[in-house]
Amino acid sequence: MADYKADLRDIRFLLFEVLKIQDLEKTELYGDYGKDDYDAIVSEAYKFAQNVIAPLNEDADRIGAQLNDGVVTVPDSFLPAWKQMSDNGYLSSIQSMDIGGQGLPSVIGQAIHEFFIGSCVSFSLTAGLTEGVISLLNDFGTPEQKERFAPKQLSGEWSGTMCLTEAGAGSDVGASKTTAEPIGNGAYSIKGSKIFITGGDHNMVSNIIHAVLARTPDAPPGTKGLSLFIVPKYRVNDDGSNGEPNDVSIGSIEHKMGIKGSPTCVVNFGDNDNCHGYLLGKEFEGMKIMFHMMNEARIMVGVQGLAAAGASYEAAKAYAQERIQGTSIKAMRDPKAPKVPIIEHADVRRMLLWQKSVVEGLRTILYTTAYYADLAKAATDPAEKEKYNGFVELLTPVCKAYGSDMGVKSCDLAIQVYGGYGYCSEYPVEQNFRDARIAPIYEGTNGIQAMDLAGRKLPMKNMQVFVAYLKQISDFALKTKGHPSLGKYVAKLDEARKILAAIVMRMLGVALQDPEALMLVAYPILESFGDIVAAFGLLNEAIIADQALTKIFAEEKAVGPADKKRVVTENPEAKFYHGKIQSAIFFANNILPLVKAREEVMKSADRSAIDVVF
Repeated sequence: MADYKADLRDIRFLLFEVLKIQDLEKTELYGDYGKDDYDAIVSEAYKFAQNVIAPLNEDADRIGAQLNDGVVTVPDSFLPAWKQMSDNGYLSSIQSMDIGGQGLPSVIGQAIHEFFIGSCVSFSLTAGLTEGVISLLNDFGTPEQKERFAPKQLSGEWSGTMCLTEAGAGSDVGASKTTAEPIGNGAYSIKGSKIFITGGDHNMVSNIIHAVLARTPDAPPGTKGLSLFIVPKYRVNDDGSNGEPNDVSIGSIEHKMGIKGSPTCVVNFGDNDNCHGYLLGKEFEGMKIMFHMMNEARIMVGVQGLAAAGASYEAAKAYAQERIQGTSIKAMRDPKAPKVPIIEHADVRRMLLWQKSVVEGLRTILYTTAYYADLAKAATDPAEKEKYNGFVELLTPVCKAYGSDMGVKSCDLAIQVYGGYGYCSEYPVEQNFRDARIAPIYEGTNGIQAMDLAGRKLPMKNMQVFVAYLKQISDFALKTKGHPSLGKYVAKLDEARKILAAIVMRMLGVALQDPEALMLVAYPILESFGDIVAAFGLLNEAIIADQALTKIFAEEKAVGPADKKRVVTENPEAKFYHGKIQSAIFFANNILPLVKAREEVMKSADRSAIDVVF
């Protein structure tokens, strides 16, 4: 159960051969780092995930978080791992140098997150939320707030949470009832209860800094009346030490299908009217500020889908290579034919390549989106900054929803590769599936992500962002349609792009008179966009891989099919590049055509879901 593997070669390929993140050293913001630094950081993070975090995964599931006499505890094995992770600087890795962080680009953070979440998501979620609170403080906190609340989160002595959801509101954040009454000296009296709070309480740290949405007196209704407050579990003295308890208590913890080691808490504020909070940013800008953290968290949830899918694929592939069952179909009539590993069976190979292509497709979506964020931060040209920020906004709901949904499907298929053993807890894939299943739900359900994409992100700036993104694909298609072996798959991508563009234009027009019609097809639009973004990334990678493979064949003097097959079998680099090409071809032939099928669904203008009487 403690074994964890990720495709480090594919990650290096994406970072250095495709995105070429080493070019960031030319910018002032990231000039202190180069390729060797990035490679060393990624390699060490992978080792840390394998050696320190992965062994926690069984305790996370079997022991889980516990609540006794109002005190929340996590498995004992979590405590030294948290300290070691903190001491190694992982909580500060992508944080701004202005507040004591290391200033690494977000795309390197994605690799670290993939390793940590993939090796034990229950342990890693609290770290992810802490990074989010640090980022909020950096971007919106006063100098005093930064000095008081950030350093000990950076060091891992404290952790952070995001407190939005309430029992009566759920996804309708605007219905929140938690209140904040000013009491002088910049403090507010916080009163209310939040549910489903990840890392809401635990014994890995000495204090927890909650970011809490609440209403000040006379606040307007809905989300426009929400403000954001920093609410520590213990008040913080002027010297930075913990002071008296801040009237924050735990009502209960959830008993869940998965991520059992992550303490998901009901957090009560001000039961004794003695909870102090401090306004972050301006009054009534709570949702605007919180969305900064939520967007980062949503991308991280997409990484959760990728990480679970990647770990499950690696496990399923290893199992299929070892599990002996049945004979080759080519020898099925021979009763004396030897039994073979199940990886030789066509249907198993189909399932494995589906997983491989999806994992690599998700990786290119998520890492590229993070890289766009880095390019936006580093840009000195306002137009370039606006362009990349727009791409991040556009792709965030795709990262979250497509990443988490396809991640769950990939975990499910890994169980199928194992057969009956995959359903048993002695193998890792059943836990991966249970741990991953929450991802399509939290941080805004995937239906909400689809509505956000269709209703807000596609139309934003008169559709200029969406059009600019699709132009990247059309430019790529124009340049590569003539490729001798991959051109026909690029043509399929360009056809899918045209279908999506036409259906989006049509449905946005319909929505002017019938907004419900757009919401009925919002999810198929998101799925189709996700397929297209993934295929774009995979085919771009395939073109690059083909160039590298052609060079290897020339060096090996491999001319005919037999020689090339020998090289691919014997040369690890040739095998890798060949696999990249096959992933793109499989995706283009087996997943991308669903865009055309969904076009028929969306053209049908079916309203049965509205008309039905349940």
